[in-house]
Amino acid sequence: MTMKTHNSRHSVLSAIQFPFIAALLAISLATATHAEEPFFEMQNLFGPIRIPTIVIATDGTILAFADGCRLCRRSEDGGKTWSEPHKVGDRPEGYPNAANAIVDENTGDVLAGCPSKGYQYRSNDHGKTWSREDIKVLPNQAGHGALDGVPVYTVGAEAGITLKFGEHKGRLLMPVRFMPSPIEKDGNAHENWPYHYNTAIHSDDGGKTWQVAEPVQTGTGEGTLAELSDGRIYYNSRSHMSVDHRRRIAWSHDGGQHFADWSVADELLESAAFASKFATQRGYGCNAGLARMPSESVKQKDVLLFSTPDNPGGRHRVNMTVWVSLDAGASWVKKRLITKGRGDYSSLTVGKDGMIYLLFESFSVGHISLARFNLAWLLAGETVKKP
Repeated sequence: MTMKTHNSRHSVLSAIQFPFIAALLAISLATATHAEEPFFEMQNLFGPIRIPTIVIATDGTILAFADGCRLCRRSEDGGKTWSEPHKVGDRPEGYPNAANAIVDENTGDVLAGCPSKGYQYRSNDHGKTWSREDIKVLPNQAGHGALDGVPVYTVGAEAGITLKFGEHKGRLLMPVRFMPSPIEKDGNAHENWPYHYNTAIHSDDGGKTWQVAEPVQTGTGEGTLAELSDGRIYYNSRSHMSVDHRRRIAWSHDGGQHFADWSVADELLESAAFASKFATQRGYGCNAGLARMPSESVKQKDVLLFSTPDNPGGRHRVNMTVWVSLDAGASWVKKRLITKGRGDYSSLTVGKDGMIYLLFESFSVGHISLARFNLAWLLAGETVKKP
C-alpha cells in the first residue's frame, strides 16, 4: 500500500481511532510482500485413519503423518504429488497414537517422539528412512513427566518447533499433555479430567534429553504453541472443562519452561462434542492446528494461523475453518471455511514461500485430507465478529 508523506500522520491517527481501519491497514501490510492471486486446492492423503500431523523438513520436503506419526507421506514439489505411505515405526504399546513430530532446524533431523514410552524415531534424510532411539525424559517440579506411571503424552498435540529468537534460540519445544495415570489405564476417564493439564517438553541437546515444563492450565488437553518474534511462546489449549467454549491461552517468557498470563480467546470458540457424566453444559473442545507465518513470507511480524471445527457450543465437529491473527494472537480478524461437514483433528504448517498446508480429519469423506492455500485466499474470507 502506498501513502503520500503528508498524509502519513493522519493515516496513523485514523488507524488508532478506528479499529476497523486499523484492521484493514494491518491486512494490507501483511500481504505487501506477496501481491499474489488467491490460491486453494484440496486432496485426500490417507484413508480412514486418525491423528494428522504435518511439518516441513529443512530441504523443503512436506511430511504428512497419520496414526500418531506411525505413517508418513512425502512431497518434494510443494504438496502437488506425494509418495506412497510408509511406516515410521511400530505402533506403541498401550495407547496407539502417542507420537508427535518436530523438525530440528539446527541439524535438519526430523523426530517423531513418544515421550511417554521413552523413545523416538529419527530421520536424517528428510523423512525417507527412520531409526529408533531411546530418550531421557526429566520430570518437572511436581515430579510429573518421568516414566514413573504419570507420563506426558504428545498424542493430539500440534507439531513441535525449533525456537528462532532470544536466549533459547535453537531449543526444540513440543506441546504435550499430562494425565494422572497412563492413558491405557483410564487416564482419560471423565473423573480424571480436572487433573489434566497441558504443558510442554523441551530439548537443548538435539532431542536426546527432554525436560518437562511446568503446567499451562488445568482442565486442558491437546495444545498448540508458536514462538513470536520477541521470543515469547504463545500457547493455545483445548479445554475439557469450560462452559464458555473458549480456547485457553497462556504465555511463556523463558523458552517454554514456565507459563503465565492465562486468558481466553474470545473469538476462538469450540464445539461441546459431548457431555460427561458429571456435567451437561460443559465444553469438550477439539485438537487444533497452529502456525506462525515465516518472516520471509509476510511483512507483518507475527501473523498466526489457527484451525479447528467452527460450530461454537454445538454437538458436532463440523465446518473445518482457518482463522488468521495479525497481532500475535491478541485478536483474530479473518476466518475462512475449508469444508463443510464433519471435520475433526487438524495440523498446520507454512512454507517459506507463504504456502499454507492444513492436514485434517475429513470424516465427511472418511479420509485425512490436505488443503493448500495462500494468505491472499485466507484474507478474502469472512471478517470475524467480536463476541
